Amino acid sequence: MARPALSPIEPRPTLPLGAAPTFTTLVERIRAEYIEQPGLRLTEAQASRLWRLDEPTTRHALHALTGASFLHCSEDGRYARPSTR
Repeated sequence: MARPALSPIEPRPTLPLGAAPTFTTLVERIRAEYIEQPGLRLTEAQASRLWRLDEPTTRHALHALTGASFLHCSEDGRYARPSTR
């Protein structure tokens, strides 16, 4: 039996070399990562390393997504989608 063809993976949008992303761009990138990876649960420190951001920027972005009810911070300090608490 032949396997179905895989759908092509669309590349993530990238910024021009040396361009600094806006805060909105960072928040949308983090939102996309959580959508693409159901079950993702990260501490602020893990998120900083994953996205190569300083801790204050990471904290601000995670708090923005929490304030928008997109993420929830669990008792152990991990940020996840509300359905994956």
